[in-house]
Parts: sequence; structure tokens; C-alpha cells
Amino acid sequence: MFGGANPGSDPRLNIAAAALGSEIGAAGIRLVYGGGSEGLMGAVAAAAANSGGEVIAVAPQFLLERMRMPGGIAQVIAVPDMHIRKRLMFDYADAFVALPGGIGTIEELAEVMTWRKLNRHQKPILMANFLGFWSPWLALLAHLEETGFLCGEVLSACLIAERPAAILPMLQRGVSYAQAPRAACVADDHAHANATPSPMPQFAASSIGHPV
Repeated sequence: MFGGANPGSDPRLNIAAAALGSEIGAAGIRLVYGGGSEGLMGAVAAAAANSGGEVIAVAPQFLLERMRMPGGIAQVIAVPDMHIRKRLMFDYADAFVALPGGIGTIEELAEVMTWRKLNRHQKPILMANFLGFWSPWLALLAHLEETGFLCGEVLSACLIAERPAAILPMLQRGVSYAQAPRAACVADDHAHANATPSPMPQFAASSIGHPV
């Protein structure tokens, strides 16, 4: 899950991030994020920890020296730089969620989408489109597709959720689908929608710059 180190101008975004964090913790999902107590990322991490979830922070040393952590963080992993942080979080994650955020969030989201396009992973990528935040980004992606600069399968592979409560069920189905044998991937979406969800592995949340 990528997201803003700032809370944004609408307090409902912070409320939605905290609601998602509470669901993550209550579901027993391990949350790996980029550290810190500020912004939407701080809200999701604090809520997950307060709900009994295991929360792991991964951040470069230079950021750790000036950031505060929410209470209840299980582990803090210091890394040399931002690139290693992103790589480590990518390796830890079974799925990615992009909360509303700034240019760093867009960069992280675009990177995992690029790696998906290059067939480096099949992990679910979900945009938390709270209050329509990601709608302009989705319009840009559609424009890139229309003008021949983006293949349609990249956009169609992304999941879109409008409400916090919709996110975990979508990720459960997405992770189950991604981890299924390739021959089974010809099944239609209705089959996956009606299947019994498997246990949800951990997924990553960070905010580049001021950690989704």
C-alpha cells in the first residue's frame, strides 16, 4: 500500500485510511510500510497496530533519524537508501495498495505497474479511489492506452476500490488468483468471485520521501 505522508486537505481521507488499517489488523494481516506516524501512512499503520496487527516499518536511516513511529510497531528495518527500501518492500509484499498521496506515491505505483507490464510479478495492484482521488490518474492511463503508449492489459490488471471495506476481499481474490497454477488462470472472473477466499498474506504500504 503506497500513500501520502501528508493527511491531505479532506479529513475523510484520513478516516478512510484508519478504517482500512483497522480491518488489516483485525484480519491478522501483517502490514509492511515505509515508517513514520505522519499522514495517511501513519494513520493506516497506527490503526493496524491498535487492532492487533503486526506492523513492520522499512525506512532509510536518514529518514529514521527524523521520524517518529506509531505505538505498537513490531519491527523497524533500517536500509541504506530509498531504492533498497522499495525493493525490500516489493519482496515482502504479496499485494500493493495505493492510498491517496503525492508524487512519491505516484512514482511507487507506476513502478509496480511497470514491473507488472514487464512480467516481473503477478501481484495484485489496487488503487484506493477514496473520494474519487485516483480518477484523474485513471483518466490519464486511459489516455495513454488510447494513444498507443500503454497496453490495455496493464490497466485492466489493476483493481479499483471506492471504500475501505471493499479492499481486503478484492485483494484476497487477487492473491489467490496470482498464486494459482498458470493453467488455472483461464477461469473467468465469476469463478474467482464465488470462490472461498484463501488466507490473506501480508502486503506493503509506503510513502516515498516521508513514509504505502
